[in-house]
Amino acid sequence: MNNVALVGRLTKDPELRYIPSYGTPVATFSLAIDRDYVKKDGTKEVDFIPIEVMGGSAEFCANYLTKGRLVSLQGRIRVEKYEENGEKKTFTKVRTKAVNALDHKPKEKEEEKNDKEIGFQVLDDDDIPF
Repeated sequence: MNNVALVGRLTKDPELRYIPSYGTPVATFSLAIDRDYVKKDGTKEVDFIPIEVMGGSAEFCANYLTKGRLVSLQGRIRVEKYEENGEKKTFTKVRTKAVNALDHKPKEKEEEKNDKEIGFQVLDDDDIPF
């Protein structure tokens, strides 16, 4: 059985494309996942896992997920083999249809967006004259 479940943070905003002959949406991004041990110097190793999402979930990812968001996903490992300049290569990724956001959009970005749309600036309490 080929089944994988991951929890991690997006390393960049998802890139959305469509399969030309079918029109199926495909989103790609990488997840940063901490390894479960700490080195002697107190740091952790991080794995960067390439992710490919297909179908309606791909559009969800492209529209609602951004770099740094915490997500969980279930999928399967795919090993693709190809040849480049006469050299055989392999590429491993996780293909999934199920992605869940585990945190909310950062409020700071939404507040800044709303303030720009209205035309107001956020003031600190120290800036108010009364």
